[in-house]
Amino acid sequence: MLLFILVLSAAVGITSADTGGYTVGSCPPDEELEKLGDAVDMSGADVTYSFWEFPLSIKIAYIIGYLTVFFSFFKLAPIILGQIRSLSKNVNKKRIINYVLNEPGCTPSEISRNLKISLGSIRYQIKTLKAEEELTLTREGKFTRVFQNSNVFTNNDKTIISHLKGSTRKQILLNILENPEITNQEISEKLNLDKSTTHWHIKKLREDDIISSEVEGKFTKYFVNPAVESELLKWLKI
Repeated sequence: MLLFILVLSAAVGITSADTGGYTVGSCPPDEELEKLGDAVDMSGADVTYSFWEFPLSIKIAYIIGYLTVFFSFFKLAPIILGQIRSLSKNVNKKRIINYVLNEPGCTPSEISRNLKISLGSIRYQIKTLKAEEELTLTREGKFTRVFQNSNVFTNNDKTIISHLKGSTRKQILLNILENPEITNQEISEKLNLDKSTTHWHIKKLREDDIISSEVEGKFTKYFVNPAVESELLKWLKI
């Protein structure tokens, strides 16, 4: 298309010269201008022409040029939009990774809410980042927990962090840690919880070996499992 316009422009120039029109070229040196004298018109444009007064060939070349630019834009638009979308996805990826680094064990819903990105986009990006081995996922009940894929977190760390993400369970753990051999009833009274609620949380903590228990008479007393106590203290301080 560009070649066609160049050829057409050349043809226009030849036609104009052949029909007695002006031949426009670069300005000659001052010495030659002095020799030519009045033969050279230096007064500027004699007449102002509108577009419609130009020869047909020039108008066609002009219109073709504009149409070429117009259609080229539509061809390039999808590529440009694709680059913009790709850049946006990369920005969101970085934001998600940074959030997970600062909030290990967070859920997709939490990320979506705090970063103000749709949950569908968050799930898609997490799936992509997991495939790229940037993130790892763990399942805790109905929750999916997201962690950085690194050697920072042991399996025990991930389990402890997941439990600490629940405010009620965290309070129960703190009470057991501060009051070894505390009972279900005492925890319920301290935290103003229904006994069945306390029992359910304690059951989950026992299943993951975070706490242990011993029966004394008609009471069951709870304490933190010594094997994970140091890790629990580490993550409670963060």
